[in-house]
Order: sequence, then structure tokens, then C-alpha cells
Amino acid sequence: MPDIPFWNKCNNKCVMCTNMGVFAAQPPLRYGLKHQIEKLERYLKGFGPVYLKNADKADFISLTGGEPTLHPDFFKLLAYFRKRLPEIGVTLLSNGRRFADKDFTERFLKIAKPPFTVAVALHGSSAPVHDRVAGIKGAFSQTVKGLENLFAGLKERDGVGLEIRLVLHRMNIKNFREFLLFLLKKFPVRDPYRVAAIHYEIEGMALENHKTLALRLSASAGIVNAAAPLITKFPDFGLYHFPLCLVKKDLRSKCRITLPAEDRTYTRKCAGCRARKKCPGLMVEYYKKFGDGELRTQKGIG
Repeated sequence: MPDIPFWNKCNNKCVMCTNMGVFAAQPPLRYGLKHQIEKLERYLKGFGPVYLKNADKADFISLTGGEPTLHPDFFKLLAYFRKRLPEIGVTLLSNGRRFADKDFTERFLKIAKPPFTVAVALHGSSAPVHDRVAGIKGAFSQTVKGLENLFAGLKERDGVGLEIRLVLHRMNIKNFREFLLFLLKKFPVRDPYRVAAIHYEIEGMALENHKTLALRLSASAGIVNAAAPLITKFPDFGLYHFPLCLVKKDLRSKCRITLPAEDRTYTRKCAGCRARKKCPGLMVEYYKKFGDGELRTQKGIG
């Protein structure tokens, strides 16, 4: 199943958002309850290319935005998707701010039947770092409160998972170690959850703000590698978009391939690498900007 833009409005203004500003300017009716239901039914009946990204994936759907939880019919639409796709894994991508409302969180968790994952973006360990990236003062406190409410509710609901995501770029990469320490203190791993460190994708607003965000994978991986002792404290930790050759050997098992094949590339430096099938490669847009000079050709990477 594909990535499905649930709603095109957002209450954050993240500098590295993969959407362009014109996305939010589209008519809301394009994402209204009736239209979304009609699109899903067309897709389920095999009526052509209804969704654009990851349309060939059959075992999960990602509900994206904008901010999905702002949809005026969020609960009705979520319940419909869950009813029509009862066995399909659903991931809801959110900034987490609506979950600061305890009643909203409780209502959501009654509908979010497993298999279901809530993926919340946290941009740093403090309000100054997070809010600067999110573009909204007070966003950090709401997101953290939302995570607290989700953790409290998820303890009573087996099969619903939580993922905390940090998108790494120049504005927050130096905060990575503090971010991990913050999570370990604020959300101890006795409450299982996944952490994902994601090198930013160069598209949408991230492309427009490239001069502000520009960060090479080698620099990003260097910070990640240095934090390996902290990373290993998390039972479930994922590294997204990192080529294996840039990551320490004991962290390579945490690298995930999350992008469709058309958004990844393997260059001449990848020829002969025994781990190519398991490697995320380079993001196509990253390769266009930075090339492949950072990659280290290895014949027996493990």
C-alpha cells in the first residue's frame, strides 16, 4: 500500500518539510472525507495509479500530510481506513501536537487497532532546537506532552507501536547526542518504542532551504557513529538513508531501506560491494547535490 496524504494543512512550518508550499494551498476538498474514501475504493479496485508514492507496496500504508490529525473528519476517516484494511499495517506520521490533548489521544487509541504505529517527529532535545526547526514557538512542549499521553495510553494497548523520529540536518546534527540522552531520561526504554535517525531528504521545503540545511552524509554519519554507545541502549533503533559504508560495523544492522527504488541510486563505487542488496544506497537528490565522493568502496562490507 502507498503513502497517502491524509490532509494538506499543518500547524508546523518545518524547514526540512518534503512538501512545497503549494501543497498546503490546494483546495481542502481534495482531501475531504468523501474524496479520500472514493480514492481508497478506486485503489482497492485496481483502478489505475491513484496514489503516487510506494504504490507497489502491499503490506502497509503511511498516512501523511500536512498534519493528518488536523483533518476535520480525522476520526471518521481513520476508522474507515481501519475497517477497510483490517490486516494492513498502518503508520501515522505526525508532529504529535494534537496528542497533547488527552481526550484526543484516548479517542484516537480506541480507533487505532493493531497493526498500527504512530511515528512522531521530534527535532531536538530542547525547545530552542525543536521550535527553530518546527518554525513554531511552543511546538516542543506540545509534542513532548503528546508523546507522554501516547506512552500512557499505549501501555494498555498491545500491538500499537510508537516511533520517535529525528530528521538530521545542519540545524540539529550537533544536538544528536543530547537528543538521545533526553529520550533515555524522559522516555526510559522500559516502555518499548522505536527511535529513527533520518538523514534529511532534499525535496520540497528542504530543497528550498538547502543552504541552511546542507549536511553531508559523512558528517551526519560521523556524529551518529560517535554516539554508538548511546544508540545501543535502545532496543529498537533505525538509521534511515545511511549508506552502509559510512556507518560503523556494529551499527550497520540498524540501517533500513525505506525509500522506493526510484528514489535511490547505486554508483560505480558500489560495484562489487557484497552488501549492496542490503544497503540503502544514496538518495537520488542527494547524489545530484553532493555526488558519491564520500562513499568508500569495499569488497567485503559486513
